[in-house]
Order: sequence, then structure tokens, then C-alpha cells
Amino acid sequence: MELSSVEKCDAEQHVRRITKALAAGSAHPAPEDVDTVLRGLGYLQERIDGPQRARGGVEFTLDLRVMGGSLCLSGTTTGTRTTIEPYGADVEVACTEVRR
Repeated sequence: MELSSVEKCDAEQHVRRITKALAAGSAHPAPEDVDTVLRGLGYLQERIDGPQRARGGVEFTLDLRVMGGSLCLSGTTTGTRTTIEPYGADVEVACTEVRR
């Protein structure tokens, strides 16, 4: 599902602030560390999937869909590198169920 232009702009802001906060944390973060950072940024626990260890780092998914929006973020961090991908998801499915 395509993100709207507003959601693309929102996604950029979320990606920047999450990446900055994770970079200021542990060089070898545990899932609990990533969860603490995300909750510290104000993300609600029920909107965070994971974090869990995977692919040499910690993976997480954020469901940022509000008022008919479709914004989801999928991220991985190793402590030294963070990659976050924004994508759209229909309200009928979980962000983690979307194939990209």
C-alpha cells in the first residue's frame, strides 16, 4: 500500500528521531534496550512489535496507523547501524503481516 505524501514526511521524521536515539544508546543493544528507547520516545507499547534478536541485530516494527492512515516502520539496529523502512499497511492486517 502506497504512503500518502504526508505519511512519507511523517516517516522521515520518525526515522530520524529513532535513528538518533538508538545511536546514542548501547553499541551492542539488547531487545530490552531498543524497547526502552522506543518507549522513551513516546511510542506506545501496544504499537511496538518486538524488539527481538535477528540477523545480527535487534529488529522491531512500529504500527503508526492513526485515523485511517497506513504508516508502519520496520527497523533493525546493531548499535552502530540502524536501518528503518517505512511502508503502508491496510488497517485490516497487522504491520508485521505485510510482504514488501
